[in-house]
Amino acid sequence: MKEKWEEWKQRYWPPKKDQLLILVLIGLLLAVIVFPVEQGERKEQEAEEVAVSTEVQEGAKETYEERMERKLERLLGSVEGVGEVRVMLTFVGSGEKQVEKDRNTADEGQSEETIYEEHEGNERMPYVTSETNPRVEGILVIAQGGGDSQVRKEILEAAQALFGIEAHKIKIMKMEGTQ
Repeated sequence: MKEKWEEWKQRYWPPKKDQLLILVLIGLLLAVIVFPVEQGERKEQEAEEVAVSTEVQEGAKETYEERMERKLERLLGSVEGVGEVRVMLTFVGSGEKQVEKDRNTADEGQSEETIYEEHEGNERMPYVTSETNPRVEGILVIAQGGGDSQVRKEILEAAQALFGIEAHKIKIMKMEGTQ
């Protein structure tokens, strides 16, 4: 027994750098596992997750078209001279979603199966790989500063740059009740 101990000692003692590193990493891993996360941190994480899921649900209720109108109103409203602004966008198409398909090639021919995602409550939804939004066809902007030619020019150029549509498909009007 003493001979085996001496042999082990000569072979493994002192430990090499890589062996020390492995021992230290194992020790750190065990320390992380043993010491649980504090309750306060868990509650914070849960609150953040709930807030994010609520934002996602609210965003899903608002359509793409409504989001684009709201964004454009905010952007134009922050431009000097525009003032209060209302925007209406018209769209062509409704957008498309590309669904992932599993293609099987067999001796008899080729078949396709839609791939589904499992959600809570055993709800299955097709797995969407890409989504295209409808294309903006026309823009109506009603702004307090819509009577000023320089403001009209700025709004027109911004709309053309953002949506890539021709100038004749953009109408800019002065808001009622403004000087």
